[in-house]
Amino acid sequence: MNLSSKKKRSKSTKWLVGISLIASAVIAMAMTQISSNTVYFYTPDEAQAQAAALTSQNIKVAGMVIAGSREWDATTLKLAFTITDLKNHEIRVKYNGPPPDMFKEGQGVVIEGKISSDGQTFAAKTLMVKHSEEYKKPTAGGSNMNKELLEKSLFKDQPVTNPSSGGSTP
Repeated sequence: MNLSSKKKRSKSTKWLVGISLIASAVIAMAMTQISSNTVYFYTPDEAQAQAAALTSQNIKVAGMVIAGSREWDATTLKLAFTITDLKNHEIRVKYNGPPPDMFKEGQGVVIEGKISSDGQTFAAKTLMVKHSEEYKKPTAGGSNMNKELLEKSLFKDQPVTNPSSGGSTP
């Protein structure tokens, strides 16, 4: 084996090791970012089963607000309600502050805060509601609020541009 082939092999080995190190670092950083940005929430069943281990942590729990369980005191801004996973697992939630505008019973909610060691109560710091993603056409007998808003629009008093003349029509 001559000297030039040893140098070529040494150079290619260095490149291979360098590229491998860079690729490993990029993969490690990507995995770290993915795991830190993953949003995980517990179901009421999971939260209750692991309550003793989770009491010192802020966690997120998702469930449905049980109809008739909402208690709201507007003077103290205290809200209490019960969530369920629809499998007979329920957690009583206590929240200080006004509820979100779209908060209602029978709706999905994600709460963030601390669970009690017995898993029966939850002190929520954050309350997020899930809303429907479907569009419903307004009914004939329904509110004409959208039409009224369009009629009162700021653009109504603006001159309309006529594309064929290049000017505006008052």
